[in-house]
Amino acid sequence: MTLNIRNDEADALARELARIDGISIPEAVITALKEAIGTRLSQETATQSARRILASRGLSFKTSRQPLSGAAYHELDHELTGKE
Repeated sequence: MTLNIRNDEADALARELARIDGISIPEAVITALKEAIGTRLSQETATQSARRILASRGLSFKTSRQPLSGAAYHELDHELTGKE
């Protein structure tokens, strides 16, 4: 399967990365995509951030903690927007 991107900025960025690394344009695209995917996968989730912040203060989530129901989000949305 072929990837064909017709975008001047994408082309310029791929060429610049290829020049900097001394590699081909396809290799530069692969490198950039792998790095972007790795970065995103290594980032903290909101829950992980909350756990870290709580732990730094000697706190933690309650073990009996349950996720909110969809109805709770629905009610909150209506409360915030003032719409029924």
